[in-house]
Amino acid sequence: MNIELKDLTHNPVYLQVREQIEAHIRNKTVASGDSLPSPAALAQKLSVDKGEIQRAYYELEQLGAIAKQTGKDFLGKPKIDYRVK
Repeated sequence: MNIELKDLTHNPVYLQVREQIEAHIRNKTVASGDSLPSPAALAQKLSVDKGEIQRAYYELEQLGAIAKQTGKDFLGKPKIDYRVK
């Protein structure tokens, strides 16, 4: 999944991310059940604040486009996974 940010005069970061993920879901470039990158990983890749990605994911979750699943990693630590519905 490729996300490209434009100049911030177009839209805030979270809105650009949310709209592009929605477009990927509509265009079926990400399928139902696919995992999205963690907010921290995507924020690092895009060089933005993690809070921007978390807000985009929260709004997508509220729209019913993605679902948040809580589990544990291989060390038993809590892990949150975001999947496309």
